[in-house]
Amino acid sequence: MGTSLTAQEPAPAPAATPEQPRSTMRRAIEWKRFDYTCEGGQKIVVYLHDQTVKVRYKDSTYLMKQTPSADGGRYSNGTVVWWSKGNGGFLEEDNRDGAMIAKDCKLDTPTNGGSGTVNGTVSYMQRIALPPSAILIVQLQDSSLADAAATVLAQQKIALGNRQVPVSFSLNYDPAQIDEKHTYTVNAKILVGGQLRFLSEKSYPVLTGGNQNAVDLVLKQVPDSSPPQP
Repeated sequence: MGTSLTAQEPAPAPAATPEQPRSTMRRAIEWKRFDYTCEGGQKIVVYLHDQTVKVRYKDSTYLMKQTPSADGGRYSNGTVVWWSKGNGGFLEEDNRDGAMIAKDCKLDTPTNGGSGTVNGTVSYMQRIALPPSAILIVQLQDSSLADAAATVLAQQKIALGNRQVPVSFSLNYDPAQIDEKHTYTVNAKILVGGQLRFLSEKSYPVLTGGNQNAVDLVLKQVPDSSPPQP
């Protein structure tokens, strides 16, 4: 009796292992919250992240970017402006009239006594006396973004008169604007008759990254660019 041959069934292929999807989750943005009480008992809640704020007032929420300011923190979306300085702030329209929306706003929980301070001195190595008309300008800046202009957090403008270097300065800033992950520097310049005469030669880091709130700046002389007298 012959034996019938039966074709052997192929072994089942191993089940395909689905490719593990790459994680697309992003780290949640960490917002710092600040609660204010304004004139008339009105409430404002400000959420701060880097150079962006969300301001909630009544039934509206405004998303704003920080804009240059010589004093305090200024944030705008082109329509409204939020100003903060120390433990205070106000909300106004961003136009020529600047109509006030909410004023005399005070932090419900004050921070660091209201303001922070960076102190120091400015000098230069040349044995040159400055005329009484000389102006010293010192700025505290957020220098974190390499591809963008630094943001000025505080500025002091000093008419020197009869004073000569070293000259002391004191810059008051809003602690709520300071982010430990950012880089902050101080720079200075001296103007005589509107012409730049001395300038910071390097960056002077302060506040974060283990740096202190005191710094001594040594400026570099800039060649006189004024036209010769006839």
